[in-house]
Amino acid sequence: MKRLVITSILGLVLAGIYGFGFIPSFDQSAACADCEAGNLPGIKKAFEAFDAECKKQLAAGEDQKKGCFVSNVYNKVLPVMKGLAKDNRFGPGDRILFIGESQNGNLVAGANRTFVAGAPSAKDNLKVDITKTDGDNGGFIRVCSVDENGAIKSIGTAKFEEKEANGTKTINITSGVQGKIIQIEVASFGGVLKNFKYTLKTSQ
Repeated sequence: MKRLVITSILGLVLAGIYGFGFIPSFDQSAACADCEAGNLPGIKKAFEAFDAECKKQLAAGEDQKKGCFVSNVYNKVLPVMKGLAKDNRFGPGDRILFIGESQNGNLVAGANRTFVAGAPSAKDNLKVDITKTDGDNGGFIRVCSVDENGAIKSIGTAKFEEKEANGTKTINITSGVQGKIIQIEVASFGGVLKNFKYTLKTSQ
């Protein structure tokens, strides 16, 4: 009798899930946490490589670091950094997103992706465009900056609600990013059988 009661209860639960369309969902609270710090070792390597390449272009002096971000110097160092990033030394190659580039992604609920710029920002401003292209899940996007000492800070966010129409949202950072490496985190929340499909683009 006891086994029959348990079986009946289990049957009602399953019926509720499959018969009435109830699908468990992932809450968005995990997506709203602080900046992800797991990429700091790779970011440190990027800072070290950038500094080494910059020193090849400029004479030692108090203004050397500032000189690294002058366009004629930075534009010589940047292609080298892109080449170095190809061997995954700064992190997985498909997660390296240099400023001015774009990435496509498709996340199920509870999944996330973190993209890291492979070099410090040359300018003090940043624009991040996140375009939802498909899916019924929500999406939460956080932009973080990391300085050469490893201090990480959230500097902008955007959010797509569940079942929100496809479209683009822009995060504009007007100051404070020169010399810092940018990290962008994208997380999906909602139904486990649904998704959040997007395109991410950065520019200055």
